Amino acid sequence: MANLSDHSDEGVSLFPMFNILACTLGVMVFILATVATVSLGADKAVEFTSAAAPNGLQSGVPTWMEWDGTEMVLHPSGVRVRFERDLRSIPTFELTYAYMFDQVVGTQLGAQLAAASLDQSRYVVLLVRPSGFSTLPEIRGYMDLLGIDLVAEPIDQGLRRIQVR
Repeated sequence: MANLSDHSDEGVSLFPMFNILACTLGVMVFILATVATVSLGADKAVEFTSAAAPNGLQSGVPTWMEWDGTEMVLHPSGVRVRFERDLRSIPTFELTYAYMFDQVVGTQLGAQLAAASLDQSRYVVLLVRPSGFSTLPEIRGYMDLLGIDLVAEPIDQGLRRIQVR
C-alpha cells in the first residue's frame, strides 16, 4: 500500500495572506476615521449659488431663507424674524397665517415675501433645519396663501455659516 504523506513538505501557510488582509483593513479604518473627522469639523459652512436655468426653461429669481422652527433668516442680509409662539399650537390655519403675517410685516423679510408674491418670476428657497421640519406644513401653507413658489431644502442642524451668492 502506498504512503501518501510526505513529512518533508511543510504544507501551505495562510499566515502571510491574513497579515496582508489585516493591514489593508487597518488602513481602510484609518482612512474612514480621517474622512469622518474632517467632515464633522467644528466650522462647517455651505455656499449656495444661483445657476442659470437650462436653455428653453424660464429662469426665476430666488429669495433665500432659512427656517429652524422658531426663526426665519433672510440670506444674504441675515435679517432675522423670530416666532415666539409654536406654530403648531395655534388652533386654526387662519390664526396661524395671521400671526405669521404680524411677525413679518414691516421687516425686510416681509418686503421680500411681498415682492415674491407680486412677481411671478420670483420664488423662495427655504433652507430647513431638522428642528423646523415639524412646522414646515405651516410655512408651506403661508407661502401658498401668498402665491409664492417654495422650494424646501434640508440642511444640517449644526451648519454654522451659510453664504448665498
